[in-house]
Amino acid sequence: MSNNNEIQLSDIEVATQKVVDRQLEAYNNRDIAAFAATYHDDVEIHEFPGGLRFKGKETLITTYGPKFASLKRLHAVSLTRIVNNNILVDHELAESCSEDPKVVDRSIRVIASYEVIDGLIKRVVFM
Repeated sequence: MSNNNEIQLSDIEVATQKVVDRQLEAYNNRDIAAFAATYHDDVEIHEFPGGLRFKGKETLITTYGPKFASLKRLHAVSLTRIVNNNILVDHELAESCSEDPKVVDRSIRVIASYEVIDGLIKRVVFM
């Protein structure tokens, strides 16, 4: 029996983390092209318990693009992360600044579950 509590991630789990990290980085940079590039063409965005909010990369771009363009700053960070195979669950803190990039006017904690298929985010459920 080992005293080492560190768990070795599988290749799938490493790849899942990488795509979600790229997505968070693009979100923080307000780079809609890089953000969209991390998503599957048929991505589904769900809200728990309400269900499907929207589907498809084009809708993702038209939903997030104006937000990225209008806000002075966006910043999301994973507070806690669980990854199992191609599913990653983050407890995230997301902040935005609409007038001054140094003044946060909106802060929200959210649980986001990401399903990654073929190296792209296929499904997200926000709670």
